[in-house]
Amino acid sequence: MVGLLRGSLFRKNLVVVCAVVLLCCLSARFTAEYKVMQAFPNVFQEVLSPVQRGIVVAWQGITSVFSYFTRIQHLREENEQLKQQVRELTWENNRLREYVYENRRLLRLLEFKEHYAPHFTLLGARVIGRSPDTWNSTLILDRGKADGIRLNQVVVADEGLVGRIIAVNTHCSQVLLILDREGAVGAMVQESRTVGVVEGCREKPHLLRMIHLPYDAKLEKGQVVITSGFGGIYPRGIPIGEVVEMESEGSEIDKYALVRPFVDFDRLEEVFIITEIHEVPESLE
Repeated sequence: MVGLLRGSLFRKNLVVVCAVVLLCCLSARFTAEYKVMQAFPNVFQEVLSPVQRGIVVAWQGITSVFSYFTRIQHLREENEQLKQQVRELTWENNRLREYVYENRRLLRLLEFKEHYAPHFTLLGARVIGRSPDTWNSTLILDRGKADGIRLNQVVVADEGLVGRIIAVNTHCSQVLLILDREGAVGAMVQESRTVGVVEGCREKPHLLRMIHLPYDAKLEKGQVVITSGFGGIYPRGIPIGEVVEMESEGSEIDKYALVRPFVDFDRLEEVFIITEIHEVPESLE
């Protein structure tokens, strides 16, 4: 009997011990699994973190590229707009500058016309062309028969003598310049009253030669040459140019003076045509 009771008590204690051991094992297992599960996110984070950084960097790069090209396009459009504004302002500036220059020229011509109104009736004209084969010899003016223009009328600028009319159409006319050898003019040195003839100089197209001088003539640099009135076409006293030097072709009889004209024929734009002479002046200076 006693043996049976001892055997039963042993079994009960064994069961209790086993139960406790089992609980301890289960507890240890669940604790280990929990720690492992807690470690997994850290592992995933370590593995995926570089990939995430790469994606972010790549996206930022793509965004920067698109932003760069957008800025470039915007700058190009803005640059083109600024260029157009510069072109417009440059054109406007040139147009205004041209008005200023034209007003200055016209003012000088107006002053010239008013000052010499007692001597001449002057008709203003514009230079509208030149003959290509006679660039330094002729001009085309915008005045003709309809304006009362006739052959051999004298053409002047505010600086001095230009030439004479050699052809007339209804609305235009042609001027032979004093630079041409055929446009010879009776001339006089204003200071010494030495007379001669001024003609074009073949060797120096932009200068004139004063020929047929007296053998004892002594012209000096800077002396003014004016029209003498001899010949019946050019009235006396119109400025022609100034003496720049004396030269000789071998003898005192063949000496001549080089004269620089007062008129700049290369830049001539407006002139006057003398349509009537009221009073012959001593000089237009």
